[in-house]
Amino acid sequence: MLGCVTVFGLLLGGVLGCGLGLGLLLHWLVPAIDRGVATLCGLVATGVALLAFGQLMTLAEPSEVEEEPPPVWRLRPLPRTPGAARCPRKRS
Repeated sequence: MLGCVTVFGLLLGGVLGCGLGLGLLLHWLVPAIDRGVATLCGLVATGVALLAFGQLMTLAEPSEVEEEPPPVWRLRPLPRTPGAARCPRKRS
């Protein structure tokens, strides 16, 4: 559990640092963009970090034994009924 928290903390810190740095760079280049944008970049970075952490946690461990591939399901088309009549279209 401590390893997961450490990985999440490092990932969150890195992405938050990049997001906050981007926001501060935007503020420095264009003074009309205030620190609120930097905070917004940080919030978006938090979402990206959570998404990346979730994807890392769902990765399966590589198995040492090769497994058989799952069976392929083949579907046959349903037979048409011979006397099925179509409804006539209404003409306007």
